[in-house]
Amino acid sequence: MKIAFAAIALTVIAGQATALSCVRPDAVRTFERVSEDSDSYYLLYGTLDFDATKQPKGVVNEERNPAPIVAQFAGFALNKGGFTTPYASTVTLQPVCYGPWCGSVTPDVQSLFFAKVDGDAVIIEANPCGGQIFPDPSQALLDTMTACMNGNCP
Repeated sequence: MKIAFAAIALTVIAGQATALSCVRPDAVRTFERVSEDSDSYYLLYGTLDFDATKQPKGVVNEERNPAPIVAQFAGFALNKGGFTTPYASTVTLQPVCYGPWCGSVTPDVQSLFFAKVDGDAVIIEANPCGGQIFPDPSQALLDTMTACMNGNCP
């Protein structure tokens, strides 16, 4: 009986200690994935302004389906000439949780956002593995996204 209890206790402890395993986010891979998706996306470069306290609290978060957060985007949208189209709009920031791990965004940080367009709504998903949001992108990454937009993805 003690052995069975010990085995169960170790299984529970090991399950709680398991870390989230994610593939390293890659903007080119994300670009290719959303290009093949039947949904429409904007590729945006700029900042989000929102109440960061509304985001889930990471691994201590109890909520598994966080509420969407209204945010203001200010920056530029990608076109074939680069990030040259000024774009400012209300967007929906949607935190996503995988078990106890939840995605988050830091407000007012220049970032590259893959934003899904659903009717009149523009939705930016923040999941714990990343892949939709790339903070502080280099000029080289922005240039690569322009190349991808023109059919020359590396």
